[in-house]
Amino acid sequence: MEGQAVLGISSLPPPPVEAAQVRPFWFNINAELVIYGATEPEATVTLGGRPVTLRPDGSFSFRFALPDGIFSLPAEATSADGAETRLAELSFSRVSRYRGEVTDHPQDPSLKPPRPEHL
Repeated sequence: MEGQAVLGISSLPPPPVEAAQVRPFWFNINAELVIYGATEPEATVTLGGRPVTLRPDGSFSFRFALPDGIFSLPAEATSADGAETRLAELSFSRVSRYRGEVTDHPQDPSLKPPRPEHL
């Protein structure tokens, strides 16, 4: 065998990958935001300067889509006699980073980003 190369097992090329071996793996994800709170039932509440309708017990809630971005919604409650006001500055952000094939999970189409015009 002088002058002839001897092929070992490790020098053989790998077997071809067949299309039938592709895995049916997928991943999707999304985010939503829920803002909720409560106050005295006779008080007035605004989110982003827009009036909020309170439930009989003084509670309220809103559900929003939360796409990538920066959002701000000031929330304000004023007592029924107008003597006191409380304010909460709500800020939200979403920054998504993906590795591999990641898609958006379907969302309720009626949901909009957390902006005053979507209340």
